[in-house]
Amino acid sequence: MSEVDVEGHMLKSFTDIWGAEHLAIDNYTGQVIVADGFNNRVLLLNSQLQLERVLIDRTSQDKYWHPFRLYHRQLTSRLYVLHRGSDSVLLGRDVVTEWII
Repeated sequence: MSEVDVEGHMLKSFTDIWGAEHLAIDNYTGQVIVADGFNNRVLLLNSQLQLERVLIDRTSQDKYWHPFRLYHRQLTSRLYVLHRGSDSVLLGRDVVTEWII
C-alpha cells in the first residue's frame, strides 16, 4: 500500500500487507485502518503508513475471519467490520461486527 503524488512518485508505503481489501482514513489524525483479508486481520497505521498495532486478528476472536469492508465512525470511535463467518452457524455468510477503537 502506497501514497503517491500527482506525478506518480511514491511518498510513503507500507509493505507488510498482501491482499488489502478496504481501508478507512481518520480525517482528524490521518491514521489508516486496513482490512487485510489475506492475513485475517485489521491493522491501524499511523499517518506515515507505519504499523501502530493490530486491531483485530483471527487469534483474538476465532469466529472473525476474512475482514473485507470497513466503516469507521469518527464521532463515536466505532469501527464496523464486514467479514466472513467461520463457525458452523456463520460459515460462508457475511457478518458485521462493531468495535470501539
